[in-house]
Amino acid sequence: MEAYINNAIVPIIENQEEAINNYLISLGIKPKMIKNIKIVRRSIDSRQKKNIKFLYNLHVIFNEGEIIPTNSQIIKTSKSSTILRKGKSKGKEIIIVGSGPAGLFSALRLAEYGYIPLIFERGEEVDERVKTCNRFIYEKQLNENSNIQFGEGGAGTFSDGKLNTRVKSEYIEKIFEEFVECGAKEEILWDYKPHVGTDILRTVVKNLRNKITKLGGKFYFNTKIENILIENHTVKGIKILKKDGSSEVINCDKVILAIGHSARDTYKMLHKNGVKMEGKAFAMGVRIEHLRKDIDIMQYGTEEYMDILGAATYNVTYNNTKENRGVFSFCMCPGGEIVNAASTKNTSLVNGMSYSTRNGEFSNSAIVVGIKENEFGSDIFSNMKVQEDLERNAFDAFGEYGGLYQKVEDFLKDQNSTTTIESSYKMNLKSYNFKKILPNVIMDNLKLALLQWRKNNYFINENTNLIGQETRTSSPVRILRDKYGESVNIRGLFPVGEGSGYAGGITSSAIDGIKIVDLSFTNVL
Repeated sequence: MEAYINNAIVPIIENQEEAINNYLISLGIKPKMIKNIKIVRRSIDSRQKKNIKFLYNLHVIFNEGEIIPTNSQIIKTSKSSTILRKGKSKGKEIIIVGSGPAGLFSALRLAEYGYIPLIFERGEEVDERVKTCNRFIYEKQLNENSNIQFGEGGAGTFSDGKLNTRVKSEYIEKIFEEFVECGAKEEILWDYKPHVGTDILRTVVKNLRNKITKLGGKFYFNTKIENILIENHTVKGIKILKKDGSSEVINCDKVILAIGHSARDTYKMLHKNGVKMEGKAFAMGVRIEHLRKDIDIMQYGTEEYMDILGAATYNVTYNNTKENRGVFSFCMCPGGEIVNAASTKNTSLVNGMSYSTRNGEFSNSAIVVGIKENEFGSDIFSNMKVQEDLERNAFDAFGEYGGLYQKVEDFLKDQNSTTTIESSYKMNLKSYNFKKILPNVIMDNLKLALLQWRKNNYFINENTNLIGQETRTSSPVRILRDKYGESVNIRGLFPVGEGSGYAGGITSSAIDGIKIVDLSFTNVL
């Protein structure tokens, strides 16, 4: 017999196993009755700052013959399993462009079905990529094909590694289990806000690559897709550019395109080839950075339980009803750091990342303003052009690779900050008045939101700083596809993940990668 117990209230003590057992005893479930307990979900209830507690959802398997007590919290059930489609190929090679979450999970799924996925990645494998990113941070040597945006694991490799998503999918359990098998902590299976951390993600993507390779997949790093060859609205092959500068044409009839949200040159190549695309809404803004202890106290009311609760997260939103426009936090990195995420020479932008321990001195988040589909013009690439201009202007304002900053109070007064700041950002920082660089729609809406949030002294105070600019929240274009994931006008082209404009974040991109394979590469549609 089995049962689910939801919202089990457990006090914050170090020995959580003992606390859970005590709670079950209060429901009439004695330890001798239990064969196994699985944590399904754990969240933190911090609404009462003086009485913070954990809420657990539990799956309890009872020993044979035990009678389950009658209680409104105990839901008797039989175990269900995730339904996955089945299919089998005959060893056909399928090309995948990109090795981010969408590309990797597309490759894994294809390999499980017996296909031979050929994964082409413009950047380096993860260990070399880390070295290259460090050279950029400390020596300002930017590799335009291998950086925080491009390379094995995609942009998510240098992030907090958040796995929470609003997408409901039968594939989530499989994805999380693959992550754990490849090195992530088991707690991602039940944490209400699961995260992996940039340090562990590097191991996970490497192990995932090794698993795909053992199943027959082949990886080609430092290999950029120069062109997709199309005849009569059908894919006929790809042209690749190798690290040594040589080119090669590879014949194929199917390409899974998992390019990520920053492959502007690839978007332009696709558009030139007649692939149907459209501009889409996205968001831009700045990074806000706090002392971690301020956010922890804001959320928990005390530092007493920090070792058990870990670095606090937050989510803030503001709605400008006159413009029907949102301002919101994005990619919150508790105990994390801000990094320069440039992928084009002589440009500058920022992103955030956290290590698995989240034990840094600072916490940061993007604070971004919603940009509408045709905000800056009707051209497909009008929003993307504003991204590019803002990144170039940020670089020019500094004069080299670095970061621009402004204290929040100075931002609200349109004045330069005259004092230096402490920050997690490892490159040089320069005080700058963001009014000179941000489009009015971003500047004005950020001010409205910050004035609203200013009521919270922990969120907006003298230690709160803005570092700019945050431009790569999601793709500013969408590659149009049908219900099976195939391009609406090019047969054999399958855009997936963030680069397609249909997914956002690690988990939803991985879901998209698997889903498209199941829809279009199996004998079950």
